[in-house]
Amino acid sequence: MKRQMLIGVVTAALLSGCGDGGEQYKREADTLRTEIGGLRSELSKATEQLKQLESENFELKQTPQVLLAKVRALTEAKDEANAKLAQDELTIRHPGSPEILVGRGLYSDMIKAREAKEKESARLASLGFKAIPIKNVFAGNSTTVDLKSAQIGNTWKFNDHGDEYEYRTADRGTKYVTAQVVYSSRDNAPKLIPMAVYSSVAGKLKRVGVMGFEFVSWKNYATFLGNYHDTGNDFANSERIRFSMGLQVKNEDLSKPLYLVAAKTGCADRSEDRFGNPPVKYYTYSCNSFPDVLSVEDFSKGELGIIKRLD
Repeated sequence: MKRQMLIGVVTAALLSGCGDGGEQYKREADTLRTEIGGLRSELSKATEQLKQLESENFELKQTPQVLLAKVRALTEAKDEANAKLAQDELTIRHPGSPEILVGRGLYSDMIKAREAKEKESARLASLGFKAIPIKNVFAGNSTTVDLKSAQIGNTWKFNDHGDEYEYRTADRGTKYVTAQVVYSSRDNAPKLIPMAVYSSVAGKLKRVGVMGFEFVSWKNYATFLGNYHDTGNDFANSERIRFSMGLQVKNEDLSKPLYLVAAKTGCADRSEDRFGNPPVKYYTYSCNSFPDVLSVEDFSKGELGIIKRLD
C-alpha cells in the first residue's frame, strides 16, 4: 500500500514538472520570434539605407566628364537613340557646362556622317556598277596584278616557247574570256591573287567562274620541257611575271557587260612537276574569295576590285 502511494506521488511530481517546462519553452520561443522580427526589421532598414547610399553615390559620379564619355562612346558605336538620351541627361544635370557643347558636336558629327553615307549609297544605287572606278592595276595582300588586255574569243593562247605555243579552242556554244596580265611581288613564293568573270544580271553581278593561270611564254623549248630552270617564270628570281588568264564561258552566260574582278587575298598556289610540260603551274582550287552574287556595296571595303569591263 505504501509502495503504491509513493509511485503516485512521484508520477504527479513528474507531470507537474513537464507542464512547467512546456510553458517555459513557449515563452522562450515567443521571445525568439520577437527578436527575429526585430532583426528582420533592422535588416530591411539597413537594405534601404544601402540602396539610398548607392543611389547617392551614383548621382555623385554623374559628373560632366563621365556623362560626356558616355556620349562619346555611344556616338562611336553609332547608337543615335541612346546617344541623344545621354546628351539630354548631360544638358539637364549640368546646364552651362562646357561638356555640353562638346557632346553636341559629337552627336551632330555622327548624324552628318550617317546622312552622308545614306546620300552616297543613294548615288551609287542610281549609277549602279558604273559608279565603281575601273582600274587595270589592283594591289592584293601578296601580289599586284596589272591588266594589259582582255577579250572574248574562240581560243586561249599561252605557253609560247619559241616557234610553238599552246592554245585551247572553245567548245561549241561557248567562248573564252581571256586576259593578258603581269603579276608582281616582292615575295619569293607568293600566293597569287585570283581573278573572276562576272556577268551583269538584274542590277547585280553573277559569278561565272574563276579564271585559270597559264604562263604567257618560256625562254625556250628546253625550259618549257623542264630541262632547265626558267628564272623569268619564278618569283624567286623575277619580281614581275606575265600570265595568260582564261575561262571558258557558255554563250548564255555572256550577257554583257562582263566584269573582270580581282580579289585582295592571295590563294593561287604554285605547283611544280619535274616531268610536266610545263614544269610549273598555278592552281586556284583553294580560292573562295568570290561570292556567287555581288552588289555595289560589296566593293566598298576594298577587298574586291573591277579591273575590266567588257561591253
